[in-house]
Amino acid sequence: MLFTPIYIAMTFIKTWRIRSFRSRLLEFLSGNTSVAFCKVPENAAETPTLSSKLCTNPKNAYLCDLLDYTNASRICSMKPTQCIEINDWVSCAGGLPLGSNDTSEVTDVDIEVLFECEMDPHEESSYYDIISLESMGQPIAWKAGSHLAIVLKTNIEHLSLVGFHFVGGEFIIDHKLPVVRIQTVQLSGEPNKATDLSMRGLRSDIQHSLKLPNEQFQWPVHASLLRKLSKVVDIKSDRSVTVEMNGGSEQVDTIPISRRNVMLTDAGTITTKSLSGEEEEPPVIAKTQDTEHKTPEKSPNKAQEQKVEPDNELVVENVTVEIQHNITPKKSSLKLDLKKGTSQLSTSLLNISSQIKSITTHKRIVSTTGPKKQQPPPPVESCSTVKEELQKSSPSQMTPKSMKSSRPLVNTKSPNVLIYSDSVVARDNLEASLKKVLDCNRYTVYSVSRDTLCAGAWRGRAALVAVAGCAGRAAPLLLAHLLDGGRLLALCSDLLHTVLPHYKTAEIRENEVVQFSYDKWKSVKMKHHIFCYQASPAKKQFSTESDRQPSKYTGHPGHELDIQVLASEETWRTPSLLQATDFTNNGIAIFSQIHLEADPSDYLGEEGIRSNEARLEILHKILGDILGLHVKDPKEITQVDYTRAFFLGDHVHKLSLVEGWCPSEEGKRVQKVGDLTLQWCMRGEEPVEQPSENFLPVYLYECPENFSTVEYFDNLTSTSLGRIVIYADVMSSTQLVVEGQLSHGAGAVARAQTAGRGRATNHWISPIGQAVMSLQVWQKMSPTIPLVQHATALAVVRAIRADPAYEHFDIRIKWPNDIYYGRDMKIGGIITTANCIGDDVIINIGTGVNISNSVPTTCVNDIINEYNTKHGTSLAPISIEKFLARYCSELEQILDHMNTEGGVDSFLKHYYQYWLHDDEEIRVQTQDAKSPVSGTISGLDEYGWLLVRTEQGELRLQPDGNTFDIMSGLIAPKM
Repeated sequence: MLFTPIYIAMTFIKTWRIRSFRSRLLEFLSGNTSVAFCKVPENAAETPTLSSKLCTNPKNAYLCDLLDYTNASRICSMKPTQCIEINDWVSCAGGLPLGSNDTSEVTDVDIEVLFECEMDPHEESSYYDIISLESMGQPIAWKAGSHLAIVLKTNIEHLSLVGFHFVGGEFIIDHKLPVVRIQTVQLSGEPNKATDLSMRGLRSDIQHSLKLPNEQFQWPVHASLLRKLSKVVDIKSDRSVTVEMNGGSEQVDTIPISRRNVMLTDAGTITTKSLSGEEEEPPVIAKTQDTEHKTPEKSPNKAQEQKVEPDNELVVENVTVEIQHNITPKKSSLKLDLKKGTSQLSTSLLNISSQIKSITTHKRIVSTTGPKKQQPPPPVESCSTVKEELQKSSPSQMTPKSMKSSRPLVNTKSPNVLIYSDSVVARDNLEASLKKVLDCNRYTVYSVSRDTLCAGAWRGRAALVAVAGCAGRAAPLLLAHLLDGGRLLALCSDLLHTVLPHYKTAEIRENEVVQFSYDKWKSVKMKHHIFCYQASPAKKQFSTESDRQPSKYTGHPGHELDIQVLASEETWRTPSLLQATDFTNNGIAIFSQIHLEADPSDYLGEEGIRSNEARLEILHKILGDILGLHVKDPKEITQVDYTRAFFLGDHVHKLSLVEGWCPSEEGKRVQKVGDLTLQWCMRGEEPVEQPSENFLPVYLYECPENFSTVEYFDNLTSTSLGRIVIYADVMSSTQLVVEGQLSHGAGAVARAQTAGRGRATNHWISPIGQAVMSLQVWQKMSPTIPLVQHATALAVVRAIRADPAYEHFDIRIKWPNDIYYGRDMKIGGIITTANCIGDDVIINIGTGVNISNSVPTTCVNDIINEYNTKHGTSLAPISIEKFLARYCSELEQILDHMNTEGGVDSFLKHYYQYWLHDDEEIRVQTQDAKSPVSGTISGLDEYGWLLVRTEQGELRLQPDGNTFDIMSGLIAPKM
C-alpha cells in the first residue's frame, strides 16, 4: 500500500514537470523563434552548431535563451525562425523511410519539426524503448546522408512530451535509431514523390526491404538504398532563388536549371550530402561552364539578400564576439561547454547570459545617413613617453596611417594546407601522412568541413588543397583554384573527372590491391580506388597505351592543361598517378587512383611495410619536387620531447599563489587546469610523471637555460601583467596553462608550441624564435571588454615601434587581431577568450609574434637586418625577452588608460596610428547577399566593430564573425 501514494506522487510530479515544460515552450515559440533539442556526447569531436545545417538560414541563428542543460543535451531558443526548403527532400508517402504507414494519432498539427537521427542503430536498446515516429506527428519528408533527417507536423502537446523525454536520456525511434537533434522549423515547398523513372526502382527496393520479416531485414542495406534515393532526388530536383528576410521566405524569379539524365550508377558514385554540417550550399556563382556538355548554366544555389528596412535603415544582426564565447563556471555559475556540460542550471547562468547579450547579442538599426567616424577629442595625459611624442609631433612627422601606395600588394604563398574528405578515416590518414612529409614549421595543416570548402574563403590563401574522396559541390571551386595557379592533390577522388572530363568511370574495382611503378619505386603494392577512371576510348582496342591517354586538354576556355601519366598499375595499365599542369597560370594537380593516404600495412600486414616506406617517399617527391612545397625527410623522427617548466617571478609571491591554488596533499601539489595537469615541484622534488602534452611539471626553485630572466624583468615596467610567468621550452599550448583561475597578470611563455591555437579552430605555427605568451587579465564587466583584443594588437605594435630606433618600421595592425609587416607579410596574431564570474571577467589573451624565426613568413629581426643592409645602419636585433617585457608593460598601460574618462577615444586615436585600413576601399560579402557590396572603411565603433560606408548606409561588421582577406580587399563571413 505504501507504493501507491509514492506512485501517485511521482505521477503528479512528472505531470507537473511536463506542464511546466509545455508552458516554457509556448513562451519561447511565440514570435519569430525556433527551439532546438540537441544531444551533445561528452566525446564529441566538435561542439554542434546552434541550428541544423539543413536549414536555409542557420548562419543567421543566434542564441536567445537556454531552456535546459545536462551532460548530454541542451535545449535553447534561437532567432530568427529556422527555415527548410523541402523541394529536394523525399516524400514520406508510402511508408518511407522507416516503414510504418499508419495514420497518425496526432491532431490539430500546427508545429513543424525536424528530427535528425544517427544512421547506425543503437543495438543495446530494447524494442520497448522505441518510440514510433508516427506517434509523434505526421511525417512529411525525409533526407538521408551521414544522418537521417525527417520533418513532421505535430502539436504543442506532443512536442512537449518529445522534448521532455529527449532530455531524460536516449531517444530512440523506429529501427533503434538514436535521435540527436529535434528542432522546430518553418517548411516551404513540396517534397519529391520519387515517381520519376530514375527513382521508381529504388523506391520499390526500399518498400520491398521494409516488408521483409525482422529476421531478414538488414538495416545497412536499407540505409544504403535510402542514401541513394535521397541523392538522386537531390540531383533531379529543380531549385529556385530564395530571399531570406528576417527568417521568412519570399519567392522570387525562378532560375531554370539545366537537367541531365541521372542513372542509379551516378547516385552510387557520389557521396551523399552530410546532415551534420559537413556540406552546405556553395556561394552563388553567376555563371559556370559545364565542361562535359558545354552549356552555360546558373548555379542552383539559394542566394540571399540583405533586407533594407523603411526609412533608409539597415538591419544588422549582432552575435556574440569570440571574447565572450566561453563562459566558465566557478562555484555557482554554469560552464557553457557543450562537450562536457553540467546537470545543473543555475540562475547565475541566466544573469550572465543576459548581461552579455546586452552588449553583443542584439539587432542594431543603423541609419543610412548616420554620422561618419567621429574624430576623438585630444587624448588625456598619456601613459608613456611615446604617447607624448605622438601628440607633440606634427602630421608630417608621423608615420603614415596607411601604406597602401608605398608597398606592393603581393600575394605571398600562404602557409595553409587544407584537407577535405567525405570519410573521417581517409581524412585522418591524409592529415597524418602530410604531417609526416611537410615541414611543420612552415605549414599549418587544416581539416576543413564541406561547408567551409564550398564557401571558398580559402581561395588564394592555400599553399595546397588535398582532397580524398568525393569533392561534391566544391569541385568547381577546386577547379578554379587550379586554373588560378593553385596546387591540388586529389586522392581517389571524382575531382579527376571534373578537371579532365574525358576521364570517366570505366569499372568498379572494390578493395583491389594492385602493383604500380613510379620513378625508382618498382612494383609497389597498394589498394586501388573503388572507381577506375580512364580516358574515354577512341577505339575499342588499343594498340599502345598512348592511344588512350591524351597529352593535352583544352576544354576549359583560356586554359590548356598538359597531362602526364606518371604511373600505371601493371595489369590493366590503368593510370595510377596523373599530373595536370595549366600552361596559363602554372597551376598543378596530382591525381592518384591508389590510396596514397592509407598505410598498406593496415591491409597487407608485414608485406605492406615496404610499400608504406615507398608511399611516404612517393608523397615526399610529389609534394616537394612536383608541387613545390617544403618537405622534410620522411624517415625523420617526429616524436616531440616535451620539457619541464619554471615558475618565474617574486619568490614570496610565487609561494603564496601556489599555496592558494593547490594545497599540498601527501607532500605533492598536483593541480588540474582544464585539459592540463600541473605539478608544482619544490626543491628536490621529482615529478610524478614525465612532461607530456597533458602533464607539465613546474619547478619553483630553478631558472631556465633558454630564457633570460634578468633581461625580461629588467625591461618589465608593469605592476601586474607578466610579473608571474610559467616558462617551458616545449609545451602543447600556453593557452592551456591559463584556462584555470590563476591570478590577474599571470602568464605562460613557451619557446615552442606543439599545438598552438589561433582564433576559432585555427592552428598556429610556433617554431623556435617566435615570442609566444598567454596572459590572464581580470577586469570588471564593462563596455570596453570587446576592445581588449584591439588593445592587445596595439600593445604588440608599440612594443616594437615604441623604441625610437624602430619607430619607422612598417609594422601595423590588420583588423581585428593580426600583426602585419606592410600589407603582405603576417608576423603575428592574437586570440582572446573570456570566463565570466558574476561581474568579473577573466580574459585569457594569447599572443604570438615572429621575432627571430624567418619562416613561415618573416620576422622582426629579418626586418631589422633588411633595414640595416639598405641604409647602412647597425640597429641591434630584438630579443624575445625584451619584446615580451615591453608588450606586457604597454598592454597594462593601454588597458588602465582605456578605462578612464575619455580613454576609449584616446585609445582609438593611437590605434589608428598603426592600423592598415584608413579610408580603405573594400568589398563586403554578407551571408544574405548574392554579390559583395563595395564600401569604404571609416573606423571602429566603441565595441571594436568595423564601420564601413556603403551606398546603402553604414555597416557595422563584428570582429569574430568575419574574415578579412587583405589581398583581395574582401570581408566575408567566417566559416
